[in-house]
Amino acid sequence: MTIFRSFHRLSPKFLVILSALFISFFCFLETGLVPPLQSPDERDHLKRAYWLAQGEFFLKTPPGQASGGFVDSGLERYIDYLSKYEGHPEKKIAQNDLMTVSQFQWTSRKVFTVAPGTGYYFPIIYTPQAVGLLAGELMHLSIDRSYRLTRLLAAISAGLITIIAFAIYPPNALVLALLAIPMTLFQSGAASLDGMATAVLLLALSTFCQITRLREQAPPALLAVFTISVALISTCRLHALPILLLPFIVWLYTRKKTVLWQAVACSAFSIGWTMLAMKMTVSSPSQGSFASGKLLGIFLHPFHFAHLLFNTVTDPDKQSFYIYSFLGILGWLDTLFPARFYFTESLLLLATALFAISWKNQRDTWQISGILAGMGLASFLLIFTALYLAWTPINASEIDGIQGRYFLIPALFLAYALGEMKITPRSLCAFSLFLVIFLFSVHAMIPVLLTRYYIGF
Repeated sequence: MTIFRSFHRLSPKFLVILSALFISFFCFLETGLVPPLQSPDERDHLKRAYWLAQGEFFLKTPPGQASGGFVDSGLERYIDYLSKYEGHPEKKIAQNDLMTVSQFQWTSRKVFTVAPGTGYYFPIIYTPQAVGLLAGELMHLSIDRSYRLTRLLAAISAGLITIIAFAIYPPNALVLALLAIPMTLFQSGAASLDGMATAVLLLALSTFCQITRLREQAPPALLAVFTISVALISTCRLHALPILLLPFIVWLYTRKKTVLWQAVACSAFSIGWTMLAMKMTVSSPSQGSFASGKLLGIFLHPFHFAHLLFNTVTDPDKQSFYIYSFLGILGWLDTLFPARFYFTESLLLLATALFAISWKNQRDTWQISGILAGMGLASFLLIFTALYLAWTPINASEIDGIQGRYFLIPALFLAYALGEMKITPRSLCAFSLFLVIFLFSVHAMIPVLLTRYYIGF
């Protein structure tokens, strides 16, 4: 009881901000440990950031090709050289590889390359990566140093946004635990979109929860941050589109006309960008269909899509892959943990979720919790819709391209539905489990990464 009284003096915001600092610090260290471009689809995200640095918001689609754009030939050769490690866990990083990589320079000569999967994202969210690439090119740094600067800026920016989100509203320990699983940690230390997207989602959900608490007293600056973060996350993650409902919920709580206009403008911008991007982006010419055409097909033949969805979620192999790749399959999905790790991590997450639930708080905030939980379910279903539109051939029997890490967004919706961090015995037990998950994840990741990239047998 004396121990609890000591903890009771702590601020929930202090606990979650300190946790975010430790998570961010590990991601910072990770940028020096993991070799370049070892995250899934990281090379395409790097290209998208380069195009933003050149002032290009839309991809180009030459006849007979997938969508892409023009990048510096030195950057393209750098990406091609490092692609030899993709899917080859037996290949280690040798000293001569590091020397070769460090010699690639900017050439000012452009070549066309494809990156259709990034065409659906509003590119402003790549700002940290674009700043890194542009600064590296202007300062005549090698491409490798420019890349490492890019990855560092992305990790730092995501960490700062997360800390700001937690300073506004301290979420429960399950949110922290989801940030501490290996897959989230690994992606947050890469130059891809995941780290920034996760941080912006946290900012949107934290500001939403705080605004619904303050109601009419919510300051205009907080409302503006909320609207901008909702617009950013909904235009870079299609399965986050249900979040567009939140600005209208905020209007119901505040009853301000300006908030209603912000909600309408945010929804119009997000939906408009998404439809335009779907129309302009060609994922694969061989499919013979734009994403917008397949979207129309879902409405015209809903039972066909329902059949595809059923086949996909009932496939035992896909179920196992979703769980493993949600918790952590590192590298280009070629670096597994031991099987016992996934079992233990799953139990720890489940226990954290059970302790994070406060039935008393849920009775007080059941409306907000229900809305967030419903959005989690809608986001889960939209993952399958998005990957059907972007990657699945029309005649496929199952939906292709889904990775477990995509389920982080619906999981965070559900986690925020459990309420905020409280200094209670139950919440402190959940927080203790988060600490165990974080330490367990870090302890497991370091030897796995060292063995994958540097240590041979």
